[in-house]
Amino acid sequence: MSMSSDFRTASRLAALALSLLVASCATTGKDTLDINKPVDATRPVTGAEASNAEKAYKKGLEQKSSSNYIDATKFFEYVRNNFPYSQFAALSELALADMAYERAEFAIAAADYADFVKAHPSHPKADYAAYRVGLAHFDDRSSEFFIYPPAHEKDQGPVRAALEALQKFEHVYPKSELVPDARRLMDECRSRLAAHARYVADFYWKRKAWTGAAGRYLELADAYGDLNSGSVRADALWRAAQSFENAGRPDDERTILRRLIEDAPNGSHRSEAEQKIANLAAPVATPAPAAAPDPAAAPAAVPSTLPAAPTAPAAQP
Repeated sequence: MSMSSDFRTASRLAALALSLLVASCATTGKDTLDINKPVDATRPVTGAEASNAEKAYKKGLEQKSSSNYIDATKFFEYVRNNFPYSQFAALSELALADMAYERAEFAIAAADYADFVKAHPSHPKADYAAYRVGLAHFDDRSSEFFIYPPAHEKDQGPVRAALEALQKFEHVYPKSELVPDARRLMDECRSRLAAHARYVADFYWKRKAWTGAAGRYLELADAYGDLNSGSVRADALWRAAQSFENAGRPDDERTILRRLIEDAPNGSHRSEAEQKIANLAAPVATPAPAAAPDPAAAPAAVPSTLPAAPTAPAAQP
């Protein structure tokens, strides 16, 4: 090998060593962020520590945007655990909840969002977190994949939890820009819960459990009667009246028919309800029981003469 060739090789090696040294300095200098180094969480977050909290949070966001959730979690937990009084601690908590949602871990996300709202009710992002509690619960609902039974036949616990969370969100944060989205989602929740309630009521109807069916239809009318411009109420009350008719309870049937006419005057069953009321016989009055004798009253008079005893037949000769 010639001397010039040796010199070029040595030059390349020197350049490589210099680049490695520069890179090492960039990562081991005063700007280094060591998330494994313990930090006194009881001390105020100032100076370099405040800078480290922000740096770790931003690095967590970088990893999160790349869907590198494991490394992102390390950075966010580092901030949350070591700088609990920093503004970036709350933001890290919210980021962890967002990542749980992005990974479709909806139950965990809902709990994390709820914890954030509880811990930071006046935080600028509290309304966002409160809304996401409902959204996460809603997305945790039963699958609607076509090979499975219809969703309305399954447990509606997540949908019911979503509705409750969204109603609470609207009550606590009525001026949030997310209220319109929450209202649309609440309408969807109520429609799904109404479909499930109708499914349960029809289940009792098909099995001729008339009293149970009537109760379920009345619950449907009370809770979701306003849906579909009030047609849910009219149909549910009509079915409840039919159930009472089949159960042989004309008084209850009459009561529900009258309620149908009053609560759903424009319903499709009004004329039928009026005709049924006209055809129902008036309730038969139950006679009052006879009064018990008064023990203090005087006893009935005994007749002065007793009837003659029957004459014995004459003896045969």
